[in-house]
Amino acid sequence: MLFAGRIFLLGRRMNATISLQSVSKSYHQGIKAVDVFDDVSVVFEQGQSYAIMGASGSGKSTLIHLLVGIDKPTQGDIVIHSQAARIQKYSCLSAHAKSMLFQKNISIVFQQASLFAELTVLENVMLKAILAGVITDESLEHARDLLQEVGLLDKADVYPAMLSGGQQQRVAILRAIFIVPQFLLVDEPTGNLDEVSSKQVIDLLIYYHKKYNMGLIVSTHSSLIAQRMQNLYVVYDKKLNYKAS
Repeated sequence: MLFAGRIFLLGRRMNATISLQSVSKSYHQGIKAVDVFDDVSVVFEQGQSYAIMGASGSGKSTLIHLLVGIDKPTQGDIVIHSQAARIQKYSCLSAHAKSMLFQKNISIVFQQASLFAELTVLENVMLKAILAGVITDESLEHARDLLQEVGLLDKADVYPAMLSGGQQQRVAILRAIFIVPQFLLVDEPTGNLDEVSSKQVIDLLIYYHKKYNMGLIVSTHSSLIAQRMQNLYVVYDKKLNYKAS
């Protein structure tokens, strides 16, 4: 059962990797093909943090979408390897198998918090438990503990419209790390936030990355965020180029 026992420590126990294997990606604009990536191979490790930088339109968000399975490579494959998932190629997974893999191992936070307006803050945090039909005393306690950690327990029973932008983004992060995934992927998390809220959000991402030994992959235009990651990749010339962080 997804939320039984000590499932919330799943990320801490296992060493996983996500790798791009000779991945190319192109889009069609009318009859013209636009290449984003060309034969890219790179390995992301659980327990490490990564910043993905590049010019606007270079492919930062496309990379995040590929890693989380929202988008598909034109060529090549993406592979997750862990004690739980073993070696699984995205291209070989059925829609159901891919959904289960991401539900248990990979979570994403978008630039927009995209909370469900009709659900309370507490319900938004424990959304995966609700969708799985497994609402237990343990999952409720876990959600409340997370809200307590970020100073939002008093907002547990209100609706997202009552929160500031920074508060909504913190709730979105809690929703993403609720089951303690092996990898947390984040797409431009501070693009719509002020300086104070931006610092709070990145502090929170790093805190949970360290606490739960998650792999943290953040696409960003901010050099301040990049400086706080252990690894830096820059997208240019259709490649993912490693730089000293």
